[in-house]
Amino acid sequence: MKTTGKSSLEVWLSKLPKPTGLLCAYDIQAQVVLDTCRNMNLPVPEQLAVMGVDNDTLLCDLSHPSLTSVAPDARGAGFHAAQLLDDLMHGRRTSSSTSVLMKPLGIVQRQSTDITAVSNKAIAAAIRFIRDHACDGINVTDVLSHVHLSRRTLESQFLEAAGKTPHDMISTIRTDRVQRLLQQSELSLDEIAKHAGFEHTEYMSVVFKKRFGVSPGRYRRQTT
Repeated sequence: MKTTGKSSLEVWLSKLPKPTGLLCAYDIQAQVVLDTCRNMNLPVPEQLAVMGVDNDTLLCDLSHPSLTSVAPDARGAGFHAAQLLDDLMHGRRTSSSTSVLMKPLGIVQRQSTDITAVSNKAIAAAIRFIRDHACDGINVTDVLSHVHLSRRTLESQFLEAAGKTPHDMISTIRTDRVQRLLQQSELSLDEIAKHAGFEHTEYMSVVFKKRFGVSPGRYRRQTT
């Protein structure tokens, strides 16, 4: 698939059968697809589930929605390359093969493939809005404005369809991003709070500890 022009990509995406899944060769290519889908108002992942390759964590987490990606075994590849170099430097016979297949570590699932089947169109729209904007600092009032339901109706129907309240889903998506950024980046807590949609770092810490049982700082020390 070539992505040399947005208009040609839009045409190509519009012709795909829906719903469908798309595996892109690289995360950066998948991000272009996600940006184009937003411009087209093409729902991801409901109509097009998108997956990249490389698991570039910052790029994946900052994409809208966050990008599912195949995680390569970079450490294993580096070890194999070092072993091959050592063999060559010491005159040991090496395989004549010019390529080595490395099994990936697995798939890191994020929102771009996280499909929740919901028949209620208004609630499906609410879920999609939350997935797309939870880390932009939205609240339940913003969701109500988007779907034009009363708060009582939204809360009851959302709970029935998704098993949690809109507020809980927003909180879950935000703390999921905090968790990934703590594990996979060196961003400060203030920077992580901004990336996850929290106005105040202190409030982020309270919400994170309530869910995971430890503060963000301690979680980072325990997992990195």
